[in-house]
Amino acid sequence: MKENNTTQISGSLLQRFFQVRELPILLYIIIMMVVFSIAIDGFLAVKNFENISRQITTIGIVSVGMTLIILTGGIDLSVGAMLSFAINIGGQGIVHGWPMWIVYPFMLLLGLVLGLINGFLVTRIAVPALIITLGTMNIYRGILMVITKGRYITPIPSAYNALGRGFVPFIIFAVILALFIFITLRTRFGRNLFSIGGAEQSALYSGVPVRRYKMIVYVISGFLSALAGLILIGKSGFIQPQAGTGYELNAIAAVVIGGTSIFGGSGSVLGTFLGSVLMGLILAGLTMLAVNPYWIGLITGVLIILAIAVDSLRVLRR
Repeated sequence: MKENNTTQISGSLLQRFFQVRELPILLYIIIMMVVFSIAIDGFLAVKNFENISRQITTIGIVSVGMTLIILTGGIDLSVGAMLSFAINIGGQGIVHGWPMWIVYPFMLLLGLVLGLINGFLVTRIAVPALIITLGTMNIYRGILMVITKGRYITPIPSAYNALGRGFVPFIIFAVILALFIFITLRTRFGRNLFSIGGAEQSALYSGVPVRRYKMIVYVISGFLSALAGLILIGKSGFIQPQAGTGYELNAIAAVVIGGTSIFGGSGSVLGTFLGSVLMGLILAGLTMLAVNPYWIGLITGVLIILAIAVDSLRVLRR
């Protein structure tokens, strides 16, 4: 009898293990690590992983905000523009000699304001978020170019490089991950995000303040985009108007590759992290193999299409 119970428990645990949403992406990561470690000498070196960890942090942080938005059934194409706007307009304070303890909060505040504008427009205008954020992306970048005239801000005082050194960016990313994994899995706010994305009208009839929740996730996205910008400054040592270009597609790729449904209502922040890691590994591996950069864009596009196709098939099966 005991043996039967033990067998049933083991079978149940094994079945539950294979039902974990993030398992496929974790297996892909392991396969990529094995392939690149065989093909590239020194790929598993600690220094290489430090470089990879720094590469994935900026996109990873932006992707966390994108995850929350996609969970509600929305999307934000302006994340890269918000990042660039926050650090370039806020960076004018560096030019005028403002201290860092004013410049950094000002940059984060700009991110919050831009996210608030996105959230207000998405919730108040009966136009899809795709169109709204496509418009704000161009507006933010247009205003930015008018103000900066396309000029770089350099040199940057060495104190600003602290957030981009060593494993500091990854530690910041890990804290953000832990916070939002807890929020999405253990709080009413997180559960309501899933309910909004799964059936918005039902959530509305259940008393969920849908507009307020959508506003909040866009504000969070703006804040995290600006925070990613601070880390980008620390890594590069200068500020450029073109910063954040393409981040919106990379963030969406990390989210959907990580298993979050593009239709909203299901997914996880942990999956987004794994998606970011997989993309970082592929980028690092192909770079070390001296592959043409255009192939990297092609591979990212193929991964996005495959991830969305798998998600569509999952929805159809339901």
